[in-house]
Amino acid sequence: MSGNPLASKIATPYARALFDFSVEKNIMHQITADFQNLEIFLNEASELTEYLDNPIVSQNAKREVLTKVLESQVNTETFKFLLVLVNRDRINLLSSIINNYLELVYETASIKMVEVSTAFAFTNLQKIR
Repeated sequence: MSGNPLASKIATPYARALFDFSVEKNIMHQITADFQNLEIFLNEASELTEYLDNPIVSQNAKREVLTKVLESQVNTETFKFLLVLVNRDRINLLSSIINNYLELVYETASIKMVEVSTAFAFTNLQKIR
């Protein structure tokens, strides 16, 4: 699971689609938590990463391993997404997809919507701040 530019370019639409889906279904927090945990787990479990990256290993074998190792540990939608990646031979991009997804979440989190109620109308100077 490399950090090369091509992998990132291919990973971006997957990350965006999952992000949009998670917002639409109101499960962004669960998927974000899953991805944060998965990122740590994959960094520590290099054997699993190598196994998932290996093009010789069949999709069925990868699905079985993911089912045994992760199905009970992550949100149902996160797990379904992992299976989609296996089915499309994109599971090797998981690290890039996680990074892209988390970047989208962090960008979104830095935008704060604030509603303020006051007894008196704001002056133009107060509106600018």
